[in-house]
Amino acid sequence: MPNAMKSLNRKIALARRHGADRVAIALAGKALQFPLMMVFGGTRWHLRGYHTTNYKKVAVAMAGTVAAPAGVVAEVGCGLGDILTRVEARHRLGFDIDRGVIAWARFLRRFGRSRAEFAVGSFDALARSEHEAIDLLIMTGWFHYMPDDWIRDQMRSLLAVKRVRHLLVDEFPDQRGRIERLFDELALQVDRRHDWQDDKFLFLYRCGD
Repeated sequence: MPNAMKSLNRKIALARRHGADRVAIALAGKALQFPLMMVFGGTRWHLRGYHTTNYKKVAVAMAGTVAAPAGVVAEVGCGLGDILTRVEARHRLGFDIDRGVIAWARFLRRFGRSRAEFAVGSFDALARSEHEAIDLLIMTGWFHYMPDDWIRDQMRSLLAVKRVRHLLVDEFPDQRGRIERLFDELALQVDRRHDWQDDKFLFLYRCGD
């Protein structure tokens, strides 16, 4: 019972901080998206929408500090595109290794104003894209699953074939600076913001013009 009360109190506190209007939008979105999750084979994590997920709001705000509108913004691990579709850019490219999620994102695109392009793949797919320069590359919510050497190899390989101006990554609290140290080796950190909801940090790096 005490754990149930703690969980309820946390949900109430989060709802108050996000605002009743955003909570209402999020709940309506979940109700509409749940059948799509069953069709396309996503997970409940994908139902965690923009309006009540603070790190996504922080990511969009940080992306907005890059010269807008950017020419090309890409996101690896884009999910349904909650972040990508809200960033101002002439070209928006979203990549995810989950075919079902990409199909889901393409379906949602029909009902929105976003002209984002979604494709199955990861850094390899981005490296093969026609765009030689990327103004902003977003990578949030999944690097903590990957080993350090894999991250270094993927980033160095990509930066060797693409001109990337900015990188946006996040780091979970139990990583103790791991992701930050990795990217400090690759680029210059220009912004660092705390996500109060999940107690993690987001970092913006500049790695070239």
